[in-house]
Amino acid sequence: MTAISHKRVKIGDINLHYAECGSGNEELILMLHGFPEFWYCWKDQLPALGERYHAVAPDMRGYNLSDKPEGVKAYRIHHLIGDMVGLADHLGQEKFYLVAHDWGVAVAYAIAIAYPERIKGLIVMNGPHPYIFAELLNNNDEQIKHSQYMAYFQTPGVEEEMLKDNGKWLMDWTFKHLIESGQMSSEDEMAYRTAWAQPGAMTAMLNYYRASPLVPATSATKGRGSGMDPEKFKVHVPTLILWGDADHALIKSNITGIEKFIDDVTVKMLPGVTHWVTHEAPETVTEEILSFIGGLE
Repeated sequence: MTAISHKRVKIGDINLHYAECGSGNEELILMLHGFPEFWYCWKDQLPALGERYHAVAPDMRGYNLSDKPEGVKAYRIHHLIGDMVGLADHLGQEKFYLVAHDWGVAVAYAIAIAYPERIKGLIVMNGPHPYIFAELLNNNDEQIKHSQYMAYFQTPGVEEEMLKDNGKWLMDWTFKHLIESGQMSSEDEMAYRTAWAQPGAMTAMLNYYRASPLVPATSATKGRGSGMDPEKFKVHVPTLILWGDADHALIKSNITGIEKFIDDVTVKMLPGVTHWVTHEAPETVTEEILSFIGGLE
């Protein structure tokens, strides 16, 4: 196994921190985390992937040790795309593999749609396709119910509640069951609490939700539809979807009809796995990434 090293680099107007393994290897795998994680969610995958590839897991803007620009506008999708494409440029790779989970999937799909010529392969885990998710948020009672946290996260001042008692609410909502089951250690728990407590981090992390146009429908807005053009959300990149079928936030309908939007897609269900796939099935995740990329090569 290769050792994880850390670097900071200026991309555009901000500095990004990233963890990496296998920097001497030619092919780049860029790994994007979600909320409320940081590069650390890939700690089990980085050393294994780094034996063959240059595996890079950034703290996305606002998270952990990366810069935290002020204001909601700084977290709109074009900035998030620019950060990751800029990081690939800095690493000297015109084409690269993209691996993502949760909010990272939203960014990864956006990159693949905007720059398909740059993505050699896309691997997404328990993160929805933007058009399908938008429609479910407008029309599906179950997804609307499960997505009320999105509206809560947009509430001004909610970060104070999340940081209270050393992040107890957020830890209970996300990883408590993994800690109790032994799938996350006390060291893992402390790493997350430390990342959340970085000055300005919680506000920046919540700004991803505040900057997003996607919100669960209310009784007044339900059924209107998203108003989005499905033709603008087609993905022309070979794609593997790994989906924990016990996800508490994203219903399985998020992958129903996915083949209408991705012309080369493989879906693999992970039975009994919840939203936190890299923690609950780390070896499976690593094996599937290596197998998929190996098949493409």
